[in-house]
Amino acid sequence: MAIAGGSQLFGGLALMPFLLMSAPQVAVISPRVAIVTFAFAVLCSAVAYVIYYRLIADIGPTKALTVTFLIPIFAILWQSLIFRKTTTWSVLPGAALILAGTYLVTAPQRKQALTVSR
Repeated sequence: MAIAGGSQLFGGLALMPFLLMSAPQVAVISPRVAIVTFAFAVLCSAVAYVIYYRLIADIGPTKALTVTFLIPIFAILWQSLIFRKTTTWSVLPGAALILAGTYLVTAPQRKQALTVSR
């Protein structure tokens, strides 16, 4: 929990100078915009980090990292469903490769006996 909180806090502090250089042209930010921004920060980032670090603790870092492999597939899915973009057939081999790699990382490993020939 501390690592997730620290990551978010220091990431925000590191980005603060860029916010000040590109501040919105509006004199006052409305309460609604502030609330929505805060909600996105908490729900989409902080909670996701807490869940991710819990996942690392439960299944290990290698298997937990595989969730990032699936991002391109979900991006293609959301663009098709939400934005009605057409998906070409050429993305299917890439998606299959991603899924196969994810399976190989997460599949239970079979232990083979080592035989020593003398």
